[in-house]
Amino acid sequence: MRRMAIPFALAIVASSCVQPQVATSAIDPPPATIQVTRSASPQIPLAETSDPNEQNIQRTPPQYDLAVLFDYSEHSLQVHERVTFWNDSSDSIAELQLVVEAHRSGAGFFLTDLRVNEETQTGEYELSDGILHIPVLDPLAPGETVRLEIEYELVLPAGAGTLTWTDRQVNFIDWYPYFPPYLNGQGWLVHQPAAVGEHSVFESANFRVNIEVFNAPASLQIAAPAPREGSGATFDYELRNARRFAWSASGQYEVLETEFEEVPVSIYYFSEHRDAAKASLATAKQALETYSALFGAYPYESLAIVDAQFFDGMESDAIFFLDRSYFLEYNYSPRNYLTALTAHEVAHNWWFGQVGNDQALEPWLDEALCIYSESLYYENTYPEMTDWWWEFRIDRFRPTGSVNSTIFDHASFDPYVQAVYMRGAQFIQRLRNAMGDAAFFEFLRAYASAGSGKIVSAHDLFRLMKYYGSTNLEPIITEFFGAQ
Repeated sequence: MRRMAIPFALAIVASSCVQPQVATSAIDPPPATIQVTRSASPQIPLAETSDPNEQNIQRTPPQYDLAVLFDYSEHSLQVHERVTFWNDSSDSIAELQLVVEAHRSGAGFFLTDLRVNEETQTGEYELSDGILHIPVLDPLAPGETVRLEIEYELVLPAGAGTLTWTDRQVNFIDWYPYFPPYLNGQGWLVHQPAAVGEHSVFESANFRVNIEVFNAPASLQIAAPAPREGSGATFDYELRNARRFAWSASGQYEVLETEFEEVPVSIYYFSEHRDAAKASLATAKQALETYSALFGAYPYESLAIVDAQFFDGMESDAIFFLDRSYFLEYNYSPRNYLTALTAHEVAHNWWFGQVGNDQALEPWLDEALCIYSESLYYENTYPEMTDWWWEFRIDRFRPTGSVNSTIFDHASFDPYVQAVYMRGAQFIQRLRNAMGDAAFFEFLRAYASAGSGKIVSAHDLFRLMKYYGSTNLEPIITEFFGAQ
């Protein structure tokens, strides 16, 4: 996902929205409860390829080892990063590229040492527009491995954001240099930011993170995407098959905990939000139950929720952030944004974490599925509120636009959200109505399984969808996407 559709802004402008190109009445309301027929999914590849051996390539995820000295009072990190990258393509790679979001986000990023396969680089690299370019004297041949050792200092700016500090919390999202995907015959997959949406594309990777904290209050809590190891001022984590490692720290966090099938679920919140935090935690547990039954097993060892001091919501593997405004407006009912967006962000663990996509060029692949997952949460948990959800989240905005919009197609947030999120949810509901529940949920489970650890495309989803659909789905695709 990423960012949830600025619901409050949309609510204000809803009455002035352009009439939809397709009447929302065409979206039939779903049944009160979901009936899922379980059967073994056929083993079919997501996409066809000209190379019959391509499907059998075993992709090796990058390995990130990060040793961090965290000065809490100065909001800064000293980091020694070791990253191992395997060239699984058929290309010889002459230049390595790493994305350094801190460089373009306003944080102070100071590179102090860089080694490639234990050899020091002196003046041969270039950091520009958030990309670290590293020429290699001997191109990395297919099947070869390269190891980078990077030492740097990171100083966070003040303010509410994803890589900033306030007087109440410090957030670390996209805080380390990382390898973007490498596309065979095309090169590194890197996008620059746009006015809306998210531009980053992540390979599934493995992480080992060691954080040593100093100049911190005794009440310090770290919200992280994996169970903590270590004790005292040392925090050790291991996270596997994840798109990124995000975390947050505060001396003011309070913590509530529950469990879903031996998976610990926690929420890190501020004391004035306790009642809302209890409700969000309960929703997360219910959503895990619903999605695990519908999509397949939850892919991580824990789940953390963070009461965030920045606008909207932000997903990451096994951890997500929710704007404090949602906690403040909690009304002691499931009919609110806090409940809906908690369910939305939990779904990103499947549609972003487990199954990756190009969030810049095909953002609907995770966002449309996640907003639609909200409706599945309500169908299973509060079936009497299903109609309310469709009116509250979708129909009242009379959404317009093409579902397959890119983040570069929109200059403002409302049209982007209407096209990608809301029209995307309408498309998925129409698809479900045409396929029938049994085939539709078999398709979703097969998609989650086949796309696990990969970066998928709309072509992949359409091909699998048509495999499971017994009716002609082309008119629906054309209606929402144009001719494919």
